[in-house]
Amino acid sequence: MKNYLQKLIVLFLFASASAFAQIDEETKARNERIRQRWNRSLVDNQNYIFNKDANNLLAQTASSINPGSALCVAMGQGRNALYLAKKGWVVSGFDLADEALAYAQKEAKQNNLSLHTEIASFDTYSYGSSKWDLITWLYGGCLQIEGIVPKLREALVPGGLFVFEFFHRDAGVEMGRSDFGCEENSIKQMFEEAGGFQVLLYEEKEGIADYGMKPNKLIYMVVSKL
Repeated sequence: MKNYLQKLIVLFLFASASAFAQIDEETKARNERIRQRWNRSLVDNQNYIFNKDANNLLAQTASSINPGSALCVAMGQGRNALYLAKKGWVVSGFDLADEALAYAQKEAKQNNLSLHTEIASFDTYSYGSSKWDLITWLYGGCLQIEGIVPKLREALVPGGLFVFEFFHRDAGVEMGRSDFGCEENSIKQMFEEAGGFQVLLYEEKEGIADYGMKPNKLIYMVVSKL
């Protein structure tokens, strides 16, 4: 009986290790697809249409507060990070698109600016504790990472701001992509349910999307850590 139980334990551990290995390989494959896609779109494809200037919601928000430390999530080629650095912010950012990050660093060097960049994904980046006065999540998706909102709350200093903008689900439906975009009130509810935040701005309305530069229904949100 003892030997039988030992064999079961060994089989269980082997199966668990195999499952974790499979998940890890799937994650690596997914991240590689993301890396290639956004390197191609943001750096290689000269015809890809996106806003080369800072996001308007970010610019409006940053203009009303004193510069501090900022984290740009999924920073891409650095348009928002560079804008903040020019305004006196100490800026860090991460993305999987390594060529886009290299482009951002090149632009920073040419403009005598300093950026700290890291090749990382939403779920592997270390957000830190009481570290950021401002975190931007602009066109990075609908926060569908397990435990991300508590991580963001922990990462912000008291009074720190989180700025979010992305496509509404209605925009996805209009594009023929029924699973694209954030559902009505879903982002706001995440922060309300997590607690520890004050919603300063929340709107679901049509605007010019930073990616595609066409009118779409978008979600705009700014919250402050209590």
